[in-house]
Amino acid sequence: MHTMDNRLNNKIDSPIESILYCEFHTTAGPMIVYQMPQSHVTKEQFDSISNYLIPKPELERRLQTVNALGLKVIGYPIGIDHARYPRNRLIFNVCFVCQPHMRTFHYEPLVKKLNKYFEELELECQFLSSPSSRVKIPTILEDIRVKLNEFKACRMDMTSSTTINLKIVKVHPDPEEVLDEQVPVLLTTRSLLRPSRWDLTTQQILPYIDGFRHILRIATEADVEVSLVKACIQNLIYYGIVKLIPIFQYSNSYLPTQRLVELYENEELQQECQRYVSRSGSCDNLPSFRSIFKIFCNMNYGITIRDLCLQFNPNSLNIDEKRLIRFGLMKGLIRRIHRYPVLIEGGESCEVNNTPSPISCINKNLFDGDHNYDQICCKVAKQNLSVKELNDDVERRDDILLIHK
Repeated sequence: MHTMDNRLNNKIDSPIESILYCEFHTTAGPMIVYQMPQSHVTKEQFDSISNYLIPKPELERRLQTVNALGLKVIGYPIGIDHARYPRNRLIFNVCFVCQPHMRTFHYEPLVKKLNKYFEELELECQFLSSPSSRVKIPTILEDIRVKLNEFKACRMDMTSSTTINLKIVKVHPDPEEVLDEQVPVLLTTRSLLRPSRWDLTTQQILPYIDGFRHILRIATEADVEVSLVKACIQNLIYYGIVKLIPIFQYSNSYLPTQRLVELYENEELQQECQRYVSRSGSCDNLPSFRSIFKIFCNMNYGITIRDLCLQFNPNSLNIDEKRLIRFGLMKGLIRRIHRYPVLIEGGESCEVNNTPSPISCINKNLFDGDHNYDQICCKVAKQNLSVKELNDDVERRDDILLIHK
């Protein structure tokens, strides 16, 4: 019954459909005392899952998520021992009810915190057990639900010494793996990055993040271990400050994605693109959207950036082709077509004048169809092998095939 929300990372966040306050009644057993809005959870539904919401003592003070009967209920049951209660014990649970199959893990700390607030109020002034004060609970629950859904936060003064403060903290998915050959691009203005907010290693590598240097090159030039650079970049990705794109080469090929339609339909995105790719940097002399869109639309398998430059001459159109590619990748308008060499067993290699080819000393395990040109060149960085040299050598050989994908 307890679900793991990691499986739901690709889902959208659920609103809070209802908030329940349930207790263990000495004669009736587990029951809903208040819920807002009323009747969202039926008695039959509650009875079917009540053992999880008002559980045995060993499951108290633990987050419980029950996904059943078209409901997703998050609770944190608490038991308080004292002689003033019937059976010397009060068991209660304030639960959030959400939509099933939607993300709810960001509510878990709030449910725990809210139940602890209620426990504090009960210990301080018998807020839950006193008839004169517990009648306020429905209003409190509804205020919390409305404010969290609308403003993602709420603040309520309950007593002179207790204030309820709840805030939904956006939980980011785990950042993607950072590879040697990937290029970090800043998503914010460099001047807004205050060095004092970052650790010393991040401060050391920030000047090298220019949208062109790849991870391995940044590590070399900044004199920082590659693993530390990757950890810093992952942290920057998590906070939405950096995005990773492939290395730019004029021999690269790209393919438009379905999102290119958004560029055609969204005038605001068009203007952003025009400003970003402009060579002059002047708003008075922006490249035409027609020219930009035409270049994007002509990208295809086998067509390199060099081919597009010869065909359209972006310099004459006031278009910076490097920034054009960067914008397309950052916005998901295009994707890189990678080349993966595959060594054919039993094939014949071709060497000119018995001179070993540049790739003859490369580990042949890299030619397995799982490593692209960028990855291979980074792995053999000490040999200073360029993508052009690798490609020229591969094309001369009969024992290596290329997969484009």
